[in-house]
Amino acid sequence: MIITLDNAYQSELLLLPARDSAGLLKGLEILVNFTGVGADVRIPTELVIPHLSQEDELALFQEKLQLLDTCKLFFIQHQLIAWINITPAIVEFLLTNENAVSILERYPFLEFTVNENYPGLNNGKDDPCLARMAIHFPLVLANFGAGAASLKPVYDGLFKRVVLDKNFIQQRVSALSFEPFMRAILWQIAPHCQSVMVSGIDDHGILQRVLPFNFGAMQGSLWPAVPAERVTTLVQQ
Repeated sequence: MIITLDNAYQSELLLLPARDSAGLLKGLEILVNFTGVGADVRIPTELVIPHLSQEDELALFQEKLQLLDTCKLFFIQHQLIAWINITPAIVEFLLTNENAVSILERYPFLEFTVNENYPGLNNGKDDPCLARMAIHFPLVLANFGAGAASLKPVYDGLFKRVVLDKNFIQQRVSALSFEPFMRAILWQIAPHCQSVMVSGIDDHGILQRVLPFNFGAMQGSLWPAVPAERVTTLVQQ
């Protein structure tokens, strides 16, 4: 997909691994980067996303599904989860398009992530769209602790998984209070979802600090994202 801002940029999809405490691959999050058309220039994704139209967002969503098609057998063979982030435009599509329910039939390993700043998230199950989404699709809170949401949507049971925010972890990991703080957080949220994940595992020091908590899966720079053609390298010893 081509996006035109001050220059033309094209989307580039990557797969970010999530591994458990034993190093086993548990799932892959589909990420998008934007690079200059005809030039080796990257622009931060967070600068592009606000400029996307609803049509652009849906086109990018379809690109991600097409990527899943190319890797579908890999996900099934290795019993992996796929995560795709969704926006209000994609939620509207999923709830109104009669063919949308077939997406989970085509990709039974797929889960949808939402960010803390998703509109209406603090209303929890009182938000009609989110309540319907949680009934029909597995949802994941992508960045718990980013500071934009209350605990209500977690307590309401909207999410199959909760992922602790990268900055939330990295700002606290060196503190002496990190262990009791994390145990308090897990005590609050773990009963309300199937698993808790953690992001921001960018070096071995952080890894050693979080290993005792036995998170369902971990993400970070220790395990870089790869293009689809290199996805099989993620399970090679």
